[in-house]
Amino acid sequence: MYELFFVFFATATVMAVVLGCMMLMRRKVSHAVMEKHNDVAGFIYSVIGVVYAVLLAFVVIVVWELYREADAKVQEEVRYMSSLFRDARVFPEPHHSAIQAEIMNYTDLVIDEEWPLLRDGKADDKALDSLHRIFDLYTRIQPQNDYERVWYQETVEKLNDFSDARNQRILAGRAAVPGFMWIILVIGGIIVIGFSFLFGTINTWAHMLMVALLAGVVTLVLLLILALDHPYRGIILVGPEAFVEQKAHFEKYLSSQK
Repeated sequence: MYELFFVFFATATVMAVVLGCMMLMRRKVSHAVMEKHNDVAGFIYSVIGVVYAVLLAFVVIVVWELYREADAKVQEEVRYMSSLFRDARVFPEPHHSAIQAEIMNYTDLVIDEEWPLLRDGKADDKALDSLHRIFDLYTRIQPQNDYERVWYQETVEKLNDFSDARNQRILAGRAAVPGFMWIILVIGGIIVIGFSFLFGTINTWAHMLMVALLAGVVTLVLLLILALDHPYRGIILVGPEAFVEQKAHFEKYLSSQK
């Protein structure tokens, strides 16, 4: 709810400021003067508008793909974690119970402690320590026959993939749009909106409506980029639902074994 209010407030504020600037300019320069240059201004504005629209579309596509990649990395990490939990049953006690218990602990730490930190692009040290303990538990296993050796080799590969997926999930939470590009996007938006003031129209209210809508659309697209650029916070976010769901499966399995 807070995020929706922020979007509404930010968009309305920008539209109000833009309309104020436009009315100030209208008082300084009459529409009759600007109307004489509508043809030239229209040609130039179409070029500027197309260039800015292409830039916005490019950035939106890039951050959307990175957002989807962040979600995919979460799913990938959960998939490897689930496989490790399931395959631990191959190994004798006390190894498989210890591994499953530590994977459960890792899941709890990711959900309760690490996920809030991802909003700032940070990781939880406790979750990392838990991952290290999972590695340590596997190093203590000594396969006793060919059957266990095959499973052990495959499990070690999954364990490394699990660790890599975790690292990629954390890195995906860091902003992808550099500060310089944000400066270009904001300045470009100001130019596009400001240029629309230069058209001379007899109907001031119609002109105000068109300029306000343009400012609103540009603001909403920039807010969309901002939201997608931080996949673990804001309105459009990647949540820990995959971990929560997998935790429920783990608990159901462990309760069936009692």
